[in-house]
Amino acid sequence: MRLDVIVVTAVIALATATPGIAGDDAPYAGSWDCGVATFSFTKDTYDAGEGPMPIRKVEKQDGNYILSFDGNYQIGLSSVTQTSMQWLSMASGDAFDCKRPKP
Repeated sequence: MRLDVIVVTAVIALATATPGIAGDDAPYAGSWDCGVATFSFTKDTYDAGEGPMPIRKVEKQDGNYILSFDGNYQIGLSSVTQTSMQWLSMASGDAFDCKRPKP
């Protein structure tokens, strides 16, 4: 599937996500190699290499998540599995295929 089709599908899925709190259900938690950097997540924070940012809100639907931060910044995580996910910046439109680093 083409990346632009994946991005559009992810944006639509994330835009229609229902509000909720990930709580213990945060399958995106951990480190992810997203090509441009290693991104780290806990259920409460996100770190793209500049220090952890608190996650203020999580919206979830069918394995897709919108994480909201201070300053109206949002990222989308879609197709989250144990080994891969799609990362999308709502502000810039940047999208990355992320993989869990091998131990």
